[in-house]
Amino acid sequence: MQSPFVVEVPHSRYFLDDHCANCLNELSLDIQGLYCSTWCQEIAAHVRYLRRVFRDGRFQDPDVQLAIRTKNAFLLIGGYRSLGRQLTPQIRTEIRLRDGGLCQQCGKPGVEVDHIAGNSDDPANLQLLCLDCHHAKTAENFVPADDESRALLFGMMDARVAPDEPRMLADDETSWNGTWRALQAARKERFLAMLRAEGIRISSKDSHAERVLAYLKATTPAEPEASEPAPSSGGDTFFKDLMRDVWR
Repeated sequence: MQSPFVVEVPHSRYFLDDHCANCLNELSLDIQGLYCSTWCQEIAAHVRYLRRVFRDGRFQDPDVQLAIRTKNAFLLIGGYRSLGRQLTPQIRTEIRLRDGGLCQQCGKPGVEVDHIAGNSDDPANLQLLCLDCHHAKTAENFVPADDESRALLFGMMDARVAPDEPRMLADDETSWNGTWRALQAARKERFLAMLRAEGIRISSKDSHAERVLAYLKATTPAEPEASEPAPSSGGDTFFKDLMRDVWR
């Protein structure tokens, strides 16, 4: 997995369909938006904010500097809590369906499948959280930045904030707000085209999670049935059993 802070790209303002707009990892089907996680979404938003305040002179404002330090700390902790926790589309969708699309802490619409404790992907260790509750849980893990953390931030500043040309399309502080909706709508249409190609009926009443499960069910090979043991003796019984197996 590429670092979500600094990503190698072939040219400026780079964007790749059906890949995270921040880290370029392939998006799973259960994700409707343009980012693989709220962490990546907020890293890109922070890059755009930094680009704006550096260019309009607000970077010297003490309040802006405090906001930057606070956001840096949040992104580092939120990121390290997420490393090594890539869930399959099936698990993410199942948890969203199980939790009814609602945050398990406050009941608001959920956006992030969270590990309750440790890295286990057992459903009992997963829960759906809204952005506010996810932030609050992340804040509980704040620790001072170490050398590795500071290196990530300096690398992000050099590669994505300092250059005149935005490295990623999602880094463009002047145009992103005018382009992301069209990119997200195009991603949705590609997904619906996949459903139609598999002959899956599309209803406006179906949730995205239900559509994903239908697609996975239609495209996942069935497990082969266990073959019956061969008869222990030959004769007519053997051939009768063989023909029964062929025509069943």
